[in-house]
Amino acid sequence: MHDPDVVAFTIPRPWPQKSSLPASQNGRRWAVRLHHDHYPDCAAEGCTARQPFPWWRPHSYSRFWRLAGRELYWPPLITVWHREPGGADALSVCRDRYRDKHGQWKLTRGWRWHVRHWRIQVHPAQNFRRWALTRCAWCGGRSREGDRVNVSHSWDGPRGRWWQGEPDLFHMGCSEIASAHRSCVCAEPATAHGRDYGKCLRCGKFRAYGRTGEQTARLRELAAIPAGARKG
Repeated sequence: MHDPDVVAFTIPRPWPQKSSLPASQNGRRWAVRLHHDHYPDCAAEGCTARQPFPWWRPHSYSRFWRLAGRELYWPPLITVWHREPGGADALSVCRDRYRDKHGQWKLTRGWRWHVRHWRIQVHPAQNFRRWALTRCAWCGGRSREGDRVNVSHSWDGPRGRWWQGEPDLFHMGCSEIASAHRSCVCAEPATAHGRDYGKCLRCGKFRAYGRTGEQTARLRELAAIPAGARKG
């Protein structure tokens, strides 16, 4: 899937929110989830497999905590994205490499400091913009807690000005209905070359590869919902 963006840095906000994911599977009342894969690159740093856990690194710790039995999560306040120049796939152009002592190519993380390629996402400002200005492209409804207008059908869709609402975003449920309206739900589809997927010659809509009968029935139910309407 084409995506020119990759996360360079995240800055967590200073106050947490409740989490549905546990910080630990045991019964402890106090716990912090660890990133056990955050060990130094032994080939690059000359360490051994017995290198101790890098407790001094902030990225060694997850943002899922358990404090006094309460599961908490520290969401990002700011996310800095690296956007590949020319809209190419992420890290297909900005890919810094070096040869280690064994002659093998290793990737560095120098691309994170390509400031001219940064795209800064301030989450509170984005949430306010979506609540105040953005409307669902299907039903026209507002973004609310638990029912966000944050589903896009394209990586390269229009962004809009910062004082305008973001175009072509959907509620999750509305996104499913809109996709069903664009899908072939014919009982006997007529696709090219005898395949059971691709553009249907009867309705002119697309039929996904490997779709089951249950999935087609589900799409048929959603496609029966009038344009602009929501489920239930």
